[in-house]
Amino acid sequence: MSNSTIAAFFCALFVSCFSGTLLAQTCDNPIEICGNESVTIFDFVEMDFTGQAIDSCLTGGFLTVARFHTTYLSTDQGVTISLSGIDCSDAVLNVLVVEPSVLDPCNTMLYNAVSNCESSAVDFTITTTDLFINTDYLILILAATECIPHGFTLEAYGEPLSIEACCPTNIAYLESTTLEVMGGDGSLGYVWSPSETIDNPTEYSVVVTPTTTTAYEVTGFVEQCEYSDQVLVVVGTDIDVPNAFSPNDDGINDYWNITGLSSYTRSRLTLYDRWGQEVLRSIAYPQPWNGKRGSKQVPAGTYYYIIELNEPGVELDPITGNVAVIR
Repeated sequence: MSNSTIAAFFCALFVSCFSGTLLAQTCDNPIEICGNESVTIFDFVEMDFTGQAIDSCLTGGFLTVARFHTTYLSTDQGVTISLSGIDCSDAVLNVLVVEPSVLDPCNTMLYNAVSNCESSAVDFTITTTDLFINTDYLILILAATECIPHGFTLEAYGEPLSIEACCPTNIAYLESTTLEVMGGDGSLGYVWSPSETIDNPTEYSVVVTPTTTTAYEVTGFVEQCEYSDQVLVVVGTDIDVPNAFSPNDDGINDYWNITGLSSYTRSRLTLYDRWGQEVLRSIAYPQPWNGKRGSKQVPAGTYYYIIELNEPGVELDPITGNVAVIR
C-alpha cells in the first residue's frame, strides 16, 4: 500500500474509534463472517490497487474486506458468496476472493485468487474454486465511489463452511450404533442432542441407543463460528414375512400377516404372479392380504414380492422373496 493509502486507513480507523462505529473494513481488520450468516456492509475505506498483481480486477478507489475461515471438512466444493440489496446508482462493484499470506495478510502481492473477478451493479453471487481446510480467505469488494448509502448484505455458504454428521442408519430396538461428526475443531468440543440416549454428547464420536426413530443434531465450532448438522437413526421393528398362507376361510392362517412393516410408513410392497403381472400393491401394509385380486381369489401357487422400505435419510436394501398361496 502507498503512504497515502496507509494514511487514509489510519484516518478512517481514528474516526471510527472516536465515534464508536467501525466505518470500513480492511485486510487486517476484516468483517468476520460465518457460513449461512449474513452481514450488512455500509462503508468503504479509500484504497488503490494500481500496479498490484490484481489491479486488473480491483478497479475503483474504495474498498471493504470480509474474511471467512473454512472448517475441517474436506471437500472439492467451493464457497458461494452472495451480495444482495445493492443500491449503487449504476456504479459497479468489483469482487474477488483471495487466499492471503498467513504471515502478511495485507501484502497484496502475495494474494492467491480463488475465484473469478466479478463486476456487477445488481445483486449477484460468486463461487470459489475448491479451498483448503482450516484456512483464512478474504473477500475484496471495491467500488468507484462510496455508493452504498443503505448498505448491502453479504453472505457466504457451501460445504467448506459446514460440518457433517455421519451416518444415517437403521437399527433394531434397543440396539446401539456409533455416530461421528466431521469438520469441526475437536479442541473446542461438540454438543450432541438429544443427549439422553448418547454416551458422551461432547465428543466427535458417540454411541447412541435410541428407543424410537431419532434425528440427532450435533453442533461444532471453528474459531468464532458455530455449525450444526443432523443425522437420522431409524429404530425399526423386525420385519417377518411368512412364506406361505392358506386363504380358504377356515379361520386358520387365512391372511398373509407381515409383522413390522406398518412401522415403515413410506414402505411399498408389490406382489407379482409367476408371469410378472402385478397382483397387489400396498403402502405401509395397513391390512394383511386375503389372497384376492380385487374381489376374486387368486389361484394357488407361488407369488413374488418386493418390499421397498423408503425410510427418509437411510439407504435400506429392498426385501425380496416369495410366498405360496395354498388352497
